[in-house]
Amino acid sequence: MSVERISIVGIGLRYPDASSPEELWENVLAGRRAFRRLPDERMNRADYYSPDPKAPDRFYAQKAAVLRDYEFDRVAHKVAGSTFRATDTTHWLALDVAAQALADAGFDEGDGAPRQSTGVVIGNSLTGEFSRANIMRLRWPYVRRTVAAALSSRGWEDEETANFLRELEVQYKEPFPEINEDTLAGGLANTIAGRVCNHFDFAGGGYTVDGACSSSLLSVVTAANALVQGDLDLAIAGGVDLSIDPFEVIGFAKTGALAKREMKVYDADSNGFWPGEGSGMLVLMRESDALEQGKRIYASIGGWGVSSDGKGGITRPEAAGHRLAIKRAYDRAGYGVETVSYFEGHGTGTALGDATEIEALSTARRDADPLAKQAALSTIKGNIGHTKAAAGVAGLIKATLAVYHQVIPPATGHHDPHESLTGSSARMYVPRDATLWPEDQPVRAGVSAMGFGGINSHITVTEAPTAPRRRELDERARTLVAGRQDAELLLFDADDLATLRGNVAAVLETVPKLSFAELTDLAATLAKEVSGKAVRAAVVAANPEHAERKLTKLLEQLDSGDAVFDSADGIFASSRGTAPKIGYLFPGQGSGRGGESALRRRFASAEEIYRAAGLPASGDQVATEVAQPRIVTGSLAALRVLRSFGIEASTATGHSLGELTALHWGGALDERGLLALAKVRGKVMATTTGDGTGAMAGIAASPSRVEELGLGDDVVIAGYNAPEQTVISGPAPAIDKIVARAKAQGVGATRIKVSHAFHSPAVEPAANAMTEKLGEFSFSRLERPVVSTVSGDVLHAAENLSELLRDQIVLPVRFREAAAKVAERSDLVVEVGPGRVLTGLFEEIAPETPVLAIDTDNASLQALLRVVGAAFALGAELSLDALFEGRVVRALPADGVFNFLASPCEAAPSIDSELAAELAAEKAQAAEADAASADSESGSTLDLLRKLAAERVELPLEAVTADTHPLDDLHLSSITVGQLVNDVTRALGRPALEGMPNFATVCLGELAEMIDELAQTAKPTDQGAGEAPGVGPWVRPFAVEYVPAPRPKADLTPGAGQAEWQVFATP
Repeated sequence: MSVERISIVGIGLRYPDASSPEELWENVLAGRRAFRRLPDERMNRADYYSPDPKAPDRFYAQKAAVLRDYEFDRVAHKVAGSTFRATDTTHWLALDVAAQALADAGFDEGDGAPRQSTGVVIGNSLTGEFSRANIMRLRWPYVRRTVAAALSSRGWEDEETANFLRELEVQYKEPFPEINEDTLAGGLANTIAGRVCNHFDFAGGGYTVDGACSSSLLSVVTAANALVQGDLDLAIAGGVDLSIDPFEVIGFAKTGALAKREMKVYDADSNGFWPGEGSGMLVLMRESDALEQGKRIYASIGGWGVSSDGKGGITRPEAAGHRLAIKRAYDRAGYGVETVSYFEGHGTGTALGDATEIEALSTARRDADPLAKQAALSTIKGNIGHTKAAAGVAGLIKATLAVYHQVIPPATGHHDPHESLTGSSARMYVPRDATLWPEDQPVRAGVSAMGFGGINSHITVTEAPTAPRRRELDERARTLVAGRQDAELLLFDADDLATLRGNVAAVLETVPKLSFAELTDLAATLAKEVSGKAVRAAVVAANPEHAERKLTKLLEQLDSGDAVFDSADGIFASSRGTAPKIGYLFPGQGSGRGGESALRRRFASAEEIYRAAGLPASGDQVATEVAQPRIVTGSLAALRVLRSFGIEASTATGHSLGELTALHWGGALDERGLLALAKVRGKVMATTTGDGTGAMAGIAASPSRVEELGLGDDVVIAGYNAPEQTVISGPAPAIDKIVARAKAQGVGATRIKVSHAFHSPAVEPAANAMTEKLGEFSFSRLERPVVSTVSGDVLHAAENLSELLRDQIVLPVRFREAAAKVAERSDLVVEVGPGRVLTGLFEEIAPETPVLAIDTDNASLQALLRVVGAAFALGAELSLDALFEGRVVRALPADGVFNFLASPCEAAPSIDSELAAELAAEKAQAAEADAASADSESGSTLDLLRKLAAERVELPLEAVTADTHPLDDLHLSSITVGQLVNDVTRALGRPALEGMPNFATVCLGELAEMIDELAQTAKPTDQGAGEAPGVGPWVRPFAVEYVPAPRPKADLTPGAGQAEWQVFATP
């Protein structure tokens, strides 16, 4: 059935790092992430944080996305001071955002709205944390009695105790507002909507919807129904959530839902979410009314659906339940889910939640049309975290803006696709770039939300009926997406070392307060402050934590002098006072393997070169005819980018193929000519080098030592790469014999993956063919010094380059000699192109000369930033505009003061850190003692399982029988049941179970039998195993960062060093 559509005519919002729809859309495109270390004024880390997920009353994830500099203007809204203080901040934030949405819709201060038929429906759970905290004032009697009892047990006299408690009462109550006539209404959730109605004199009805994390999407559904039924003519719907307090944060921590590592969405490493907060509101009208009144329509809601998971879990999502909500939404819309190109998912980043949602959407689309094209899937949570009751409307706003701009935006916080998104059967993909809406598909999006209690909601939006179709992506969108970086460059300069240290120390005080996005803002601020002074430093950092550690390390290194060149950590400093001489190394075949290039994505000048090269997007990227133009293209792109920063070299050399690029740099031919020459050379080398029976090998030895291995007549030295790196070339059988001989003598030797015996007489046919092709090219005189790897010396300006390029195919590569010449002439050397092969060789040849690689095949921009940072620190005069041109950069507080919402409970003075640690340790020891006591009491598996289950749900033992179902009868989550199973096996002294089957439908008696049966197959050596089953497949590329840390104290207690994994669930 198709019903009248509901138009979105106004949007208001306040989320972390976004106070308007325009800012939110910029953040989405630019990939800005609002996560920061949870401020102590919200939850003091000393009291609540522990890296141990099992630590009682603690959380283990330190990141959250919080509002900064939000302040409600009660004077402008004419709100009494006592009312303001007695009311939860959620009320005021909701009122602010509702006013913003009304103004955006053309109803500023409600003027022009049909006040009698305008309603307000707001999604919210538990009001907000501030009213929860303020209730602590009313719990003073409990605190008084508890403290009095403790003091009495220590022998305090009654009068002394009474005097102390009178003073304590004043201190205890001081942060909390006095209870007055506004306190009750100010602490209720329903009055959030009522306050909006009260302020604007709306009489259509105002109330709150609580569906946990589905709340705000359910509010839109509720309002849409009222509009369709004619109960309302205008509606404000959305959500508000300010609940980053111990109740929610530690509660989520104990379900394992918070991310232990970086928060990633729909990712192979989905491991949980980081919390967020904020509010979003929409102004809704019937589409016919909106058109009649000439309102701007962002998008129209075509359909909506709601469902419950029934007997499914209270805290875990169910794919079948969510599919039902999806079906109802598209039945109502009158079009199919298979016609939707973009889905804004719930996407909390938990492994189970992401898998469930992907399955629900994929199955729904597959059932509707097995041949449907893949649809995009993303979530706003990658930018602002999980805003819980305000999460659904945040996703709806993002999807609405995507439809309005007709752009499918890239995801944020996604690296490697979740396994459900891979393979030929995948029906969804996570977008990495901004793309115009597919021309052959209608502009439609779907939005999902799921909440505790098994509540599911789905809304589908479509473009306004009057919206013209866009034909190209606007330049601003392209620029914002291109500006995404995985790291930033922090620059400092000063007149002397003491001032430099002071500047670094001042920034170090600010860095821990920053969000990921604000690290960009800081970098831009520092770059503007650079003024060409002699004493300089540069640090490359991926996030505020990295910046804090590296700036601390920089200060420590500056204690030993002003010269720092830490290439591994990206930390540089010097006081040279003059610009450095820079040398370039251009790589040859065998460098890099293709793949995503951050350089190409980030810089338009690099992208232009790649487009001009016309490289194949797929296929064998290391095949000679592909690899040679690909490598040269990467080097050309890097050259362009370096020039945009004002980085120029004074000398250069190229390894084999790389010599072509070096000649271009030297002025012998232009970019177009170089690309053409690289293609010709690659084709010639691939097609005219014989039958492919030749081979090459790298020998970890000097040339003289290699010759001692007995090369014979057919094998030659093809490359003098480094003092202990020599390459040989010749027939494959002969090469294999020499490799075997070298290994037998303890010399490292490896076959190189090439198809021919390059740089040997065997490729003479290719050299002859190249001679003919070189006649088609004209070369200019060299304008800059190029060191040839054919001769190992600097080329003459009038060198016969055609002859040189012919000879280099058959003659050995003398990189060692050429690199030494470059080192003599350089203060800094840069490998310009894919990979870092030459960097490793150069470090062996000239260890005293600093060298860095750009690695244009890398998806990370950090290598380039290291090069720019090193050049700056060494004294180069750079143009830094390219670092921030076109990117979103926002102002940081001029006074360095970051204002966050503060919990009144954090107004108490901090206790001594050592005392806090001592108290925490005592608490942990007590918890361990309790656990040990419980473990010592064991019986049969069923008896123990019943006992632990009864204790967990706090029921009499007789109420928990062998026939009791833990999920259906006791309403335990699957995570909790997994913990119970693990507790039972541990108490019985058994190893952790492998391959535990699904226990969603079994009773305790059957579960006990499963535990006993699986125990029979457990391996004795599994007890206390150092790793969990399945670790192997998790292994993936990673970067190693060395962080200074004290050596742990040895634990000499019996059994120390033994550990076991707790398996809560199995695949």
